[in-house]
Amino acid sequence: MNRLALKCGLTAAAGVLTAVPFAAGAVYQSVLTRRDERELPGLGELVDVDGRRVHVRRMGEPADGPTVVFESGLSSPLEMWSWVQAAVAEAAPTISYDRAGIGRSDAGPQPRTAARIRGEFERLLEVLDVRGPLVLVGHSYGGMLLRAFAQEHPDRVAGVVLVDAAHPEQLERSARQRLGLPLMRASVRSSRFWSRFGRNRLRGVGDDSQLTGLAELELKTTVARMMTTRNWAASEAEIEAWLAHVVDEIRTTTLPAGVPLFVVTAEETEKADPVHGELQRELAALSPVSVQQTVPGASHLGMLCSAGPAKSVAAAVLEVVDAARTGRAVKPVEFEPPGDQP
Repeated sequence: MNRLALKCGLTAAAGVLTAVPFAAGAVYQSVLTRRDERELPGLGELVDVDGRRVHVRRMGEPADGPTVVFESGLSSPLEMWSWVQAAVAEAAPTISYDRAGIGRSDAGPQPRTAARIRGEFERLLEVLDVRGPLVLVGHSYGGMLLRAFAQEHPDRVAGVVLVDAAHPEQLERSARQRLGLPLMRASVRSSRFWSRFGRNRLRGVGDDSQLTGLAELELKTTVARMMTTRNWAASEAEIEAWLAHVVDEIRTTTLPAGVPLFVVTAEETEKADPVHGELQRELAALSPVSVQQTVPGASHLGMLCSAGPAKSVAAAVLEVVDAARTGRAVKPVEFEPPGDQP
């Protein structure tokens, strides 16, 4: 065999050997994704909205006053609200849902602007026949998105709870968050790429993950959804729309005059970035009838996923529900000490 032929043969062999792990990984990912869809179908129901399936979880009996609706953060399936939603549902009807492409919901058209997400949420409410007033509860990026609905439908908003919510000026005013943006984008792109070959599954969820405070079924279901390529593709699309559209869409939005507002802040987030605390207090200024409180020992995701902090978030939501029902001013509540369990 001449040198050229040998070189070509070795190159081809190297290509085959390189391709084999990726092909095997793709098969591994496909098989386990199908298994998860079968064994961990999600804690809600799939609702048809104009030919697109939306994953929705409804809890609580009909009651006087508002329905509580939960808007999730980036990449976050509805199961992450489980501790909070179950507690609130003891006193009010509740709805959590997966935005397009997140969790079990089908992907939606792009770009993922605030106006488009608001329109999809409006249609979901119509399909579910939810016509009364709402208490809007948003975590992280979801706290920014819900302001588009509040701006468009002030007559339907009975109260608002912002849970360690994003601020439209956070990248401009916080050096820490601005410097962390490239890392976040790179992490989401990497997760999207490697999810196709099962690499994210092999890495698993570490013991120090903020998700591990969820109950067993909720944790397994959340992790299963976050291992899919679809979930990461939707997350990447939302990040790109956040930077290109959503910040400008939300910057000048207001809340209805006098609406009860509770801003709940994670202590760990505030300690890591003092500007975050400043921005949280500015969010509280969106309504003259507001309270801003910090949950001791809570992390950004642990606000929802750890039972103790989640009880504090639920207490804030129930305070806003009661204020909306009675017409009184919203008041501070007693938060759970760090580490407490239900």
